Amino acid sequence: MSENRKYQQWLITKYGLAELRYIMKKIVFFVQWMLCGGVENALISLGKELRERGNNVTICMIESYGEFINKIPDGIRIQEIPMPDKVRKYLPVGGTKIAVRRAIYEKDYIKTIYLIFKHEINCAGFAELNIDFNKIPLLDEKYDIAVNFHIHSPFLVRYLEEKVEAKKKFTWIHNDFSTTRYNIRELKKYLDCVDQFFCVSQQLMDEFVGLLPEYRTFTRIAHNIVPIDEIRTKADAFYPDEYKNNNQIKILTVGRLEEQKGYNLAIRVANILKSKGLKFQWYVLGNGTLHDKLANEIKREGIEDCFYLLGIRRNPYPYFKNCDIYVQTSMHEGYATTVTEAKALYRPIVTTDVSGVREQLIDGVNGEITTFTEMDIADRIGKLIADGSMRDKYSNELFNMESSRIENWIDEFEREGE
Repeated sequence: MSENRKYQQWLITKYGLAELRYIMKKIVFFVQWMLCGGVENALISLGKELRERGNNVTICMIESYGEFINKIPDGIRIQEIPMPDKVRKYLPVGGTKIAVRRAIYEKDYIKTIYLIFKHEINCAGFAELNIDFNKIPLLDEKYDIAVNFHIHSPFLVRYLEEKVEAKKKFTWIHNDFSTTRYNIRELKKYLDCVDQFFCVSQQLMDEFVGLLPEYRTFTRIAHNIVPIDEIRTKADAFYPDEYKNNNQIKILTVGRLEEQKGYNLAIRVANILKSKGLKFQWYVLGNGTLHDKLANEIKREGIEDCFYLLGIRRNPYPYFKNCDIYVQTSMHEGYATTVTEAKALYRPIVTTDVSGVREQLIDGVNGEITTFTEMDIADRIGKLIADGSMRDKYSNELFNMESSRIENWIDEFEREGE
């Protein structure tokens, strides 16, 4: 029996045939790609939940690219947004800076020159919209719910409005607008088609409705789904080789090697900690276009013996569970899923004061929330390195304050699509 048929049989048994027809929906999510990142991880968890509820789920990417494609659960359809190959190749996904950095990383110098030239002659506006939209065909399938899962993609904002037919259209907000300097007001003409905006934190919602108050009644909070039980099971799978025979404090940071994650800051902090004579080993899980640049900075700072870029791990959770301190040095976030994952495993956390963090931690009670200065971050980490009782206190507080919150917004998401 096929997986889809099993879901149908289960729903028929539980609700009856008439109710089955009422519940099941055809849902499509549009994303830029499926990189190893928080937005993509959140989509995988949401798609899995909706699929297990019996819905027909599709993930549609601008480009079929990224490590997390292989993490998409069976039963979820994967496809690319239909467009000519040449348009896709030269579409600057993520903006010119990110697209150029990736082209250089892939040694595609013709594409690099083209993207820079295109940006120079179209310097005003959004780079992702510097294409001939007339060459993008209408999506031939119709959906109950169509979701732009990343409002920070101008292409997807316009694509949802012009090229997609659905009973309801939703848009997800995963990042802030101030630190990213993303002028959402410039895209207002494409947003009136949206029936509901979902923000992953209260702070993001407050900022969004402050910028576009006319959408206040159509905006709500939808915290990312984090599969706590699955994380804890995977955390017991093995003990990391890198941690073996290591009696020093183990610090962990997880995230793509991109500017947003503030790794330049982390490297300078590590240098400060080492200069103070503190003993630690700082491990970074993630990959990205800044790998070589960061590796050179590590050498330049003289911290090759205590700061390591380990790349991607298919199962990162044993690294979380067995670290002594989890550190997040991001310059901006929406609702840092990695912090949520560290909380799920009761790790002492030091994080910069990005959006959504104060909805997860209480500074000085169950974690450390810092400014964006290297000295403040170094002082907070140094305090935890030196004080094992403080680390134990934070771990115990996270254990005692654990929430059993159920994300009831998913039920409302499905009802909105009726």
